[in-house]
Amino acid sequence: MAKWVVGLAALVALPGLVVLPAWADDDQVLFQFRSGTAPNEVGIVPGAEDVEPSGPAALTIGDDGTVYVLDQNNERVIAVSPERSGQAPQILALPPDLPAADLAIVRNELFLWADGVVAVEKTGEPDAPERALRVVSGDADSYTRSALAAMGSQPPGPLDGLFDEIGRSANRDDSRPTVVQYVPSRGLGDVVAEVDVLHGREARIAIRRGGEEAAFVLLDARTRDRIGTVEVLDIDTTGRPYVLIETVPDNEATDAAMFVVRFSPSGETEAAYDVPLEPGATFSRRFVSVGPRGDVLFLRSDTARADVLRLASRPTAPGDVLAGVAPKRKPASVKQGKAPKMAIRPTGRESVVERAVAFETARWTVNPAAYGKDPAPRCPNMNRVQRPLYLKGKLNQDVKGIPYCWGCKTSVDAFYEGLEKGLTAGNVCTHSAVRTKVMGVDCSAFVSEVWGLARHVTTAAMPTITQRIKDPMTLRPGDALNKPGSHVMLFLRFTADRKVEVMEASPNACSGRVCRNVYLLSTLLRRGYQPVRLKVMGAS
Repeated sequence: MAKWVVGLAALVALPGLVVLPAWADDDQVLFQFRSGTAPNEVGIVPGAEDVEPSGPAALTIGDDGTVYVLDQNNERVIAVSPERSGQAPQILALPPDLPAADLAIVRNELFLWADGVVAVEKTGEPDAPERALRVVSGDADSYTRSALAAMGSQPPGPLDGLFDEIGRSANRDDSRPTVVQYVPSRGLGDVVAEVDVLHGREARIAIRRGGEEAAFVLLDARTRDRIGTVEVLDIDTTGRPYVLIETVPDNEATDAAMFVVRFSPSGETEAAYDVPLEPGATFSRRFVSVGPRGDVLFLRSDTARADVLRLASRPTAPGDVLAGVAPKRKPASVKQGKAPKMAIRPTGRESVVERAVAFETARWTVNPAAYGKDPAPRCPNMNRVQRPLYLKGKLNQDVKGIPYCWGCKTSVDAFYEGLEKGLTAGNVCTHSAVRTKVMGVDCSAFVSEVWGLARHVTTAAMPTITQRIKDPMTLRPGDALNKPGSHVMLFLRFTADRKVEVMEASPNACSGRVCRNVYLLSTLLRRGYQPVRLKVMGAS
């Protein structure tokens, strides 16, 4: 057993962390956090109708083996160190009013993603049980940006390019460009990986040292199913590369899969680690991380707890055709809503995208009526205030984006009219009754608006007005990824490396507004999202 794992084994003695039995050939639960606000707990916001549950967003590992968990709902980072065996986790308070959505270690320094890369450092005494993170100045280099982008924490593409994507499809295997990734590895320092996907089912990766032209190792992996995103995660201290590969089915008979492939220092496949993403999990941005000695950790959370697992490996041999493991649980059945009694007028993709862009780019001044009382009222059934986070402290300032409002369906024009009428902007109390005299949109209202629907159609009712898209790679701008009863996102385009760029209204992922985000497609499919198309829009 690796020395670093021995260090992790000591973590299970931490006070308050629940330890579960582990078997040699199974994923091992290293430690477990219950839902709550204590030092050994994490903030989990249960889901509701048309609202996804929210849990810890990220897991990353320092060079000394310290495990960091981004507990953004409690506005902090939890650090569990092998050197603090038998002690409670160390709590690192996030910088004030920073909507952190991801956390990564780069060259043993901490970086957050909060609408961009933010470098932070620890303050206070090193051994103190509670410390704080403060923002430090400096521009992020290519390696830092690439490390965060590996899990989708990256700026969305240019708006003026959206309309060029309307007539394109990403299911052509011969149209994939070479993707360059910058990897700040543990074992070999800064390296550059050039990733090619050939014939849809072969990943070929050339790795060279930063500043050099020639590759020093070539990695080759073949898969049974079509490859989506490929990310070089790290190279451990013994020189073994770890590559995350997702596969995306071209029909409904096969499940999307994700696994980490470990290669030998000379480039042969040695082992695979199946990433156990299943329906019912809360969304985590950085759910898998590789430790210095090569342990692959996974952040698994649901509405009751969050587990940090050490994933078990299964051996592979050079030339093996790799395939993922189907999820153990299938998505829970959701009672389909009734078909709305309304005329659904034909709508074109360009008009859908135009309306969506208007929601994201709307600029407005936060007047006193829109801002509401200060301090903002707290939600009666949640550990959250009513005001969307992106509006906090923005009284009389200009902001961008229509706010999230639970149960509201407000067009962009109606929102500007509401500002003049003295209405309040936004409400993220998703476990309370719908409030009056507030404005904005929730997830399904946003999609209903941009689709031009006369009524608010919920995620549970959307299957009645949409058709399933059998091949997810044929999604087009203006289609959607819908999880009935939970959340819906408007699809915009595929990135060059086959991640999906979407627009959504979310109290969590968007800090309480309409925004664009980038996700790995398999993470959505494995969690129960369905690619759908408005019936009257057609395939064109």
